[in-house]
Amino acid sequence: MEPKDRNQKPDIRHPTSEVRRPTSDIRSQTSDRWDPNTSKWKAALEIGMDVKLKGTENILYLGASSGTTVGQLSKLTTGYIFAVEKSSNMAIPLIRLAEQRNNIVPLFVDAHDIEYIKSKIKDFKIDILFQDIPSMDQVEIILANSTLVEKKCKILLSLKTLSISKAKKEDIIKLEEKKIKEYFSIIDSQSLEKYHKGHTFFILEKKK
Repeated sequence: MEPKDRNQKPDIRHPTSEVRRPTSDIRSQTSDRWDPNTSKWKAALEIGMDVKLKGTENILYLGASSGTTVGQLSKLTTGYIFAVEKSSNMAIPLIRLAEQRNNIVPLFVDAHDIEYIKSKIKDFKIDILFQDIPSMDQVEIILANSTLVEKKCKILLSLKTLSISKAKKEDIIKLEEKKIKEYFSIIDSQSLEKYHKGHTFFILEKKK
């Protein structure tokens, strides 16, 4: 269910300046201003994966870092981006970005803290769940957070195999895919090796 007033920004931890609400420009999603070498989402776009925005999506973004990709996405959707990041080093740049863009909601919390994230999302329907977190339990994190979204939500996972194990990439992918398939349907999966070493990008859908 959507809040009655979609123009009302969710409660966040910092003041916001009055700025013009961003409009979506689908053409800019493939422009040179967004570098695929610094963004897994942009890299997925460059290799032809179906990750373009329609322009109204609410996004739950796990692993926002300093907001490089979040800032690009905020210009492409009129929906809200809930940017989850636990690193205190990334707090200042992410807050400054959110002060300039009135549709970015920074949540400084560990992505494992599902209850806190749920309390901030509240009644907002999440259209896309994205994760880029270099940890050993990447699949477990996306699985836990998928409980916060509906079945039709598009789920995007940038899996960094080097953070899981030093074994061969092919062996790691095989094991992680087995875990993924227990709970998700894999719509597409492709290597991001051209732009990001040891990364595979998944487009998923909840089975139930």
